[in-house]
Amino acid sequence: MRRGGRILLFLVVIIVVLIAITFFVFMSSGGLSFGSQASTPTPTNRKVYVVGQPIARDAKIQTESLSTIELPENLIHEWMVTDPQTVIGKFAAFPLRQGMVLSPDMVSERPGMNQPGSEAAKVISPGQVAISISITRLNAVGYAIRDGDHVNVIATTMFQDLDSSFQSALPNSLGVVQPPGPVEPKVNIVVGGSGPYGRIESDPTLNQPVYVFPSESQRPRLVSQMVLQDIQVLHVGTFALQDGSAATAATTPQPGGAAATPSAAAVPAPDIITLIVSPQDAVSLTYFMNSGFELTLVLRAPDDTTRAETEAATLQYLLSQYAIPVPAKLPYGIGAKYITINATPAPGQ
Repeated sequence: MRRGGRILLFLVVIIVVLIAITFFVFMSSGGLSFGSQASTPTPTNRKVYVVGQPIARDAKIQTESLSTIELPENLIHEWMVTDPQTVIGKFAAFPLRQGMVLSPDMVSERPGMNQPGSEAAKVISPGQVAISISITRLNAVGYAIRDGDHVNVIATTMFQDLDSSFQSALPNSLGVVQPPGPVEPKVNIVVGGSGPYGRIESDPTLNQPVYVFPSESQRPRLVSQMVLQDIQVLHVGTFALQDGSAATAATTPQPGGAAATPSAAAVPAPDIITLIVSPQDAVSLTYFMNSGFELTLVLRAPDDTTRAETEAATLQYLLSQYAIPVPAKLPYGIGAKYITINATPAPGQ
């Protein structure tokens, strides 16, 4: 019995040691957890900006117009404003009521962007205006220009001499003045009786004065110059009468009653282009168009912001710049078979 009691005591000690070890390990791992009393991380809060006081449409958003609330991190969405600099200084797109949680789509970069009116006007920067000019295939880079491109404008015209008093092209017409007669005691003037007005020159061969007059009307002098640079294109062609709807294009009927598809060949070529310019440039373009200037558009690279100093192209400039010689008057020439210049045929030919 004494030996059995020792074994029993030894077993009891072992059991107590095991229970102690198990309790120590259990307590080291966090102990018991019952339902909602389990250990969970406490969520952090962040500030979200809201409308602190009512803001009218197109009113500028100021710091004092905003307020903040705190929300748990897991309740904050991407559209909420957590940085006030993303909205301060911008304009309310519509009336904002007090307490509304702000989002970027509630503001706009410029006032009036949500007012009634054309969408084209909202593209124009303050201080700029839009004006349309006529175009053709040749003066619009073969219709390669698209909305948003930047172009330069070249103006071409012809100059001719005028009589400053009459404001008419020279030379003037020659008239005949007759002295007063016995019946009509006044000067009689016959306008244009002897052709255009000429001048007196001395003939070196005859050593006599001769009267010369022009053989044709005055030849205007051509000049071209780049007048505008880095101009943004607002639209190519005619705007749709209703915003958001494309211009109606002709359709080609399909056999078997299939749905009609737009015919590319039926789309008319644009005949006007609308440019965004300064008010002064708009006035200049209006003068150019009404005075008969020929306007030519040249297309720029999308990343080109340079401005070039150009020299006006005249006949004298072209001869000098490209080393074009004036042909000498020689006692011989090319046979008539190769001459393509139109000449008035002699009588009988």
